[in-house]
Amino acid sequence: IFVYRPRFIYRVPILIFFTTFPTILITTLAWRYLGMKTGISIGFFFSIPIIILACYKIFMQDWLDDEK
Repeated sequence: IFVYRPRFIYRVPILIFFTTFPTILITTLAWRYLGMKTGISIGFFFSIPIIILACYKIFMQDWLDDEK
């Protein structure tokens, strides 16, 4: 199966951006429009799949292994 892997110097910033930006954005918007307790709960709920996908990329597709 073909798995696209960008060069190593791009993989870590992609993972950092992918794990921080959407989770902070979702939490902030939910907090703003639905209140503090609901916003934090929605932020946690929607960040779980994002973190699972990042862990899949790191461990199952070996994104942190250096290129050979």
